[in-house]
Amino acid sequence: MEKFIQLIDFNKISTLVVAYIPNVISAFILLLLFWIANKLIQRAMDVTLTRVKIERQAVDLLLSAARYGLYVFAFLTIADQLQINVKSLLAGVGVMGLALSFAAKDTVANLISGVVIIIDRPYRVGDWIRIGTLHATVTKIRLRTTLLTTFENETVVVPNQKMSQERIINYTITPRIRVKVPVGIAYKEDTQEARQILLGLTAGDERILADPAPSVVVTALDTNSVNLMLRFWIENPMDQFSFLFEYTEKAKKALDKAGIQIPFPHLQVFVEETEGLRYLADKA
Repeated sequence: MEKFIQLIDFNKISTLVVAYIPNVISAFILLLLFWIANKLIQRAMDVTLTRVKIERQAVDLLLSAARYGLYVFAFLTIADQLQINVKSLLAGVGVMGLALSFAAKDTVANLISGVVIIIDRPYRVGDWIRIGTLHATVTKIRLRTTLLTTFENETVVVPNQKMSQERIINYTITPRIRVKVPVGIAYKEDTQEARQILLGLTAGDERILADPAPSVVVTALDTNSVNLMLRFWIENPMDQFSFLFEYTEKAKKALDKAGIQIPFPHLQVFVEETEGLRYLADKA
């Protein structure tokens, strides 16, 4: 132990410590300044973003991003002041970040999409939307996923990247919606008579908007039927399916009562008269 103590140059160490003290003091002052700057920046951003009416969730996200960005800058500045080899540290962090970026590219894409959705606001919590064939209400918007609740009370978790790439119809943004009730009638039936019967179903229903007025159009000449569509507007998009079910049943009853046939797929067979067929008929 005595030999080890003899090898130590206390004068040199004390000189280095004394020379290093200003760096420590400067680093402490920088730390204090960055702490004050963080408080000021957070307060200024909070007030500004709130004034421009950005949603609270987006404000919190941007404040967190600014805070962590300042932390990284402060760490690198203080490390440089303490004469730490920042370049080697950054090289190591860069290699690690590259490896993580490949491993978590889907997660990063979902996070970025979540930020875009929160800022752009194509939908909000409580909105009724359609994505693809799925009709659902937005329950919660998170950074990585969006929670939807279907009309059957099923919870669907959709990645935000998919939400940002799909075509979304937001029924809540435009409250009025047109209900379309498809009905098929036989070719032998009078189209105008069927139209009057279907339009008569909507008369007196105060839930249906008078402007635009209800209408019945021919949508197709199908293999077995002339396809009609009863169209009318309602105020609340949430009632779309209940109106569809109600007026489909009403249309069936009204057309049956009027003696107008609603066809079903059928096959008509024509048998050619031949000698063999005549022979069999004679034997019968």
